[in-house]
Amino acid sequence: RHTCGECGKSYATSSNLSRHKQTHRSLDSKMAKKCPTCGKVYVSMPAMAMHLLTHDLKHKCQVCGKAFSRPWLLQGHMRSHTGEKPFGCAHCGKAFADRSNLRAHMQTHSAFKHFKCKRCSKTFALKSYLNKHYESACFKGAA
Repeated sequence: RHTCGECGKSYATSSNLSRHKQTHRSLDSKMAKKCPTCGKVYVSMPAMAMHLLTHDLKHKCQVCGKAFSRPWLLQGHMRSHTGEKPFGCAHCGKAFADRSNLRAHMQTHSAFKHFKCKRCSKTFALKSYLNKHYESACFKGAA
């Protein structure tokens, strides 16, 4: 195991530890790098590399013209035009256009619902679902 001297986190490989150590750098350190295109500063080189891709948007939607840095991002975007929802919930069958929304939905089937509405006492597995509930009919018309 490789342990970080600053925060105590452990990593299986020295390269993972090295990548982690970059998160302890400050934006004004000598190791920080500035994006040559927009000037945004990064202390993590993998994050910088991902950011640089945002300036090179080669994958363009033929429907609306929106551009993406990766083909899989365009592929996911295309579902907003086609309505395709290939990720289905094994519990209830509800379908989603992307896997991350399915993962969030799966929390609704969890026994752990720690977020409770102050008005109606309904509980939610995710804080974002409680926040959405606050914007819903439960609070409409309430002063």
